[in-house]
Amino acid sequence: MRIRDKIITAVSRTVDGIEWTSLKRGKDGPEPVQQKAISIPTDGKTVDEILESIQLPEEVHEHLKGDITVPLRTADLLMRVMELPSIDDHEISDMVGFQIDKISPFSSDQLTISHEVLQKTEETSLVLMAAAKRSCIDAIGDTFEKKGVRIHSIDARVLGWMKLLQDGGYISSEGCEIFILDDGIDFALMVIESGIPLSFRMLNIEPNKENIAQEVAYEIGYTLTTLDSERNLPTPSAIQLWSYETLPADLQTQLSEKTGLPIHSHSLSSLPPLSEGIVRRTLSDGSRIELIPREWVDHENRKQLRKKFTLISSAIATVWLIILLTLFGIYKARAIKLSGAQKRVTAIESEAKQALENRQKLKALKVYTDRSDSALECLREVTNLLPAGDIEFVSYNYKKGKGVTLRGTSNNDGIVDDFFITLAKSPLFEDLKDHSVNAKITKGIRRSVFSVTLVLPSEEIGK
Repeated sequence: MRIRDKIITAVSRTVDGIEWTSLKRGKDGPEPVQQKAISIPTDGKTVDEILESIQLPEEVHEHLKGDITVPLRTADLLMRVMELPSIDDHEISDMVGFQIDKISPFSSDQLTISHEVLQKTEETSLVLMAAAKRSCIDAIGDTFEKKGVRIHSIDARVLGWMKLLQDGGYISSEGCEIFILDDGIDFALMVIESGIPLSFRMLNIEPNKENIAQEVAYEIGYTLTTLDSERNLPTPSAIQLWSYETLPADLQTQLSEKTGLPIHSHSLSSLPPLSEGIVRRTLSDGSRIELIPREWVDHENRKQLRKKFTLISSAIATVWLIILLTLFGIYKARAIKLSGAQKRVTAIESEAKQALENRQKLKALKVYTDRSDSALECLREVTNLLPAGDIEFVSYNYKKGKGVTLRGTSNNDGIVDDFFITLAKSPLFEDLKDHSVNAKITKGIRRSVFSVTLVLPSEEIGK
């Protein structure tokens, strides 16, 4: 699957169940695939008890497709925004680990730590640091694994809501604002300046308490005081209150009086589901916190590698099996063909032997009955071709089917040469070989002694 066609699914808990959004990265931007929710019976349990049980419906694995992202509530996270030198990502990661180690009550080996760069200049970077206990991460991972679902990414709920607020144009790019989010699971405080979050705090307050206005005002004051000590923070323009249930008017009035800030109340129902904000963050480019433990990633990489190796091995084995079956098929076909040929040879063997014997007999018969190259015919041809002059034969040897050997003398080498040339042109003889001419003097008389073999044409039966 191409990266742009990959499906990303964000799964989020709600007060009464779970909801999810699946988007696909298309060439024209994210494309919706599925958005749905499933209710989970509460059986009279409180929200905290429901979240601690971390139960999932049995059929949930049938709906969750692609790479799965889940968000953690703010209560399960340690979040801090700090200004760090603009250095490379590896060094920033080391500095984040050092800073988390200073402020966390837990040792670093008990935590999963991540960060994202919110704003960067040539000299400094505004970095959001986040840490979660491994026990919390492992519990969520085990819950999904039991349903046959593997988690690919872990984010923060409050950041998902912030993404929806940003995309909806509810966060001002100028000035300072305070956001309070209450979705029934998270009750969180955010301080945002010029569209950049400076602080995330979990409000450990029961939303329905009578003195909620006083406690929220205290948390806001404490947070602003802390930020003022770190940076020159402008006075907030308002408190943006986002929740599913509207805060009673009298409590809004009390909160406004205690903080000196106007209250603007909004309904979270007017925003898309939280899972859509999380999946938008997952699909967006740039820095993003990732709380998946490294060993989970390594385990999945090894798993994928083993899967690829198994597929490759299976493919190679299949190819070899096909090759072996093909060779075996060719061998069997040739063996059958050879067996048939051998049977045919066996069937005609006696007839073939008889035919060969008859051929030899016919050849012998032809040799002894054909008089066209007989000794007498050869002698007649040789005699007819004798040139005029002093030349005579000393010996004449004839072999049937082989040829004639002549020996003789002459008083002139030229006569002998002419005789050889004439013999070579005779159609009766195929070739002349072993021909020689030597001088011999007897009683003072010089004679040319010659010898030559006249080869008769070979004849094959059936030509």
